[in-house]
Amino acid sequence: MKLLKILILMILLVPFAHAKTGHMNLLTVGGPDEKGGVADLYLEVKPGRGTIFIDSFPLTKLDTQISTRFANEVACDFLDKDCSRYDFFYTIRAKASIVGGPSAGAAISVLTISVLSDLELDEQTIMTGTINSGGLIGPIAGINEKINAAIDNGFTKIIIPKWQSEVNISKIQEKNLTEKITVVKVKNLEEILYHFTGKDFSKNSEEVLVSKEYSNKMTEVADILCLRSKNILEKVEKSNSSIYITAEDFLNKSEDAKIEGYYYARASYCFSANLRLREIEFSDKSIEGLQIIFNETNNDWKTINDETNEKELISLSNLETYMIVKERLSESSQYLGEIEYHNISYPLLAYAKERLFSAVAWSEFFALQGKKIQLDETYLKQGCLKKIAEAEERINYAELYLPGFLETSKDDVESALSRHDEGEFAVCMFKASKAKAEANILLTALMIGENETENIVREKLEAIKKIINEQEAKSIFPILGYSYFEYANSLIDYDVVLSLTFAEYSLELSKLDMYFPSKRKFDLNIDFIGLKIFAFGFIIGASVVLLFNLRKRKKSRF
Repeated sequence: MKLLKILILMILLVPFAHAKTGHMNLLTVGGPDEKGGVADLYLEVKPGRGTIFIDSFPLTKLDTQISTRFANEVACDFLDKDCSRYDFFYTIRAKASIVGGPSAGAAISVLTISVLSDLELDEQTIMTGTINSGGLIGPIAGINEKINAAIDNGFTKIIIPKWQSEVNISKIQEKNLTEKITVVKVKNLEEILYHFTGKDFSKNSEEVLVSKEYSNKMTEVADILCLRSKNILEKVEKSNSSIYITAEDFLNKSEDAKIEGYYYARASYCFSANLRLREIEFSDKSIEGLQIIFNETNNDWKTINDETNEKELISLSNLETYMIVKERLSESSQYLGEIEYHNISYPLLAYAKERLFSAVAWSEFFALQGKKIQLDETYLKQGCLKKIAEAEERINYAELYLPGFLETSKDDVESALSRHDEGEFAVCMFKASKAKAEANILLTALMIGENETENIVREKLEAIKKIINEQEAKSIFPILGYSYFEYANSLIDYDVVLSLTFAEYSLELSKLDMYFPSKRKFDLNIDFIGLKIFAFGFIIGASVVLLFNLRKRKKSRF
């Protein structure tokens, strides 16, 4: 009986213990003559705790290690898969003195997706390219050397980034291989996967179906802020001053946004106008008058902050509203803290007062119901720490190429850590998300030329649309993600850099549900190879048990 139990246990554990493996080739450049070459990339995935191991010969540089981790994150995000249940073992074997650079990032994402999805990759296809937020593929160095290496090693399809410049395919023409070898330019993971697997991974890119509840509430918030603009205008005299002209420009933009149906943009423009108009109003106040306003603002801040702290968070809508309200309260408090009571700076007071009012306006979103999720302290704390880790990793990666450009983002990470220590885990997630997005902005700028920025932003916006539609399919509407997406859309024609900024914010804040548990279908993750092993093991085990019982019966006859 004991033997039977052991056999049954072993049979049941076979499919779960089975590791998934995969392989693909990489293009490299190395050596004193910077010659192109081909390396091997292997991946083994086992049940685990989300740990990523990298084994390379020769050794890898730090940027390769970090880009591998990010490529893994992008792949899991692409599949909408909880990868905290797996351990990943990446192995690189190359004929070079040292493996460096982020150019294997896209390939690592593709291999990860293929292993997790049990997809076979075409061994005659090879690729190179960086992986970036939104699953976009970025250009790399040494492209011509890598293309020549692919030709010399007999690959028939060479995949390179769409935005790659200075591509030379003369070697293909010299060898009369134009009918045998294809060089394909791609822009995202969906296109790469099609060429490697023949499977269409393109996702729904239709216009976002905006939640009616969100639209109504954002319209209301925009109306509140724009009505405030009219009220302040009545208190100031029209002038030709630059600050007044700027305020008028923002109000005109708010009207244009209203016509376009960009209500978050309209609210933002009216808020920007309110800052300028309030500054003009306060410039005529006496110190005593400013002190009265300061005291009132300070008291209002305490009341609103207490009310916000008492809010019960039961849905993602609640969480997102809490994040943005607390962020605005934090900024208002910061400016109030910088004010000297006996020598009040009216620009600081104007910002503190209007930022506080924007927190009040955003509080309207607490009325949205949204999909209920588990938002207890444990999950919020874990989400906070995970976001901090992601932000630090991206900042460190970006600083390998442009050191000293992300001091503000580092400050945001420090602020996120402080919020963690204070138990403000939701605000911690928000600040860390923005810090990570800012690092991605810098990496995107490194990836492309200035003349391609608008094209990249439009591709990111397409990626965001797909994400939001996927969230909608799960009955989740990302308030912050969509708001920043809309604002990025409104900015693209006249401030493409700012548009890129808000597109990155949107990408980071559109899938907050991934940090919190939800009811999912029970997934055993048993692959076909595992099933074959299970069937074989079951037959062998059953045969052993049967023979054992037959022998036992024969012995019992004597």
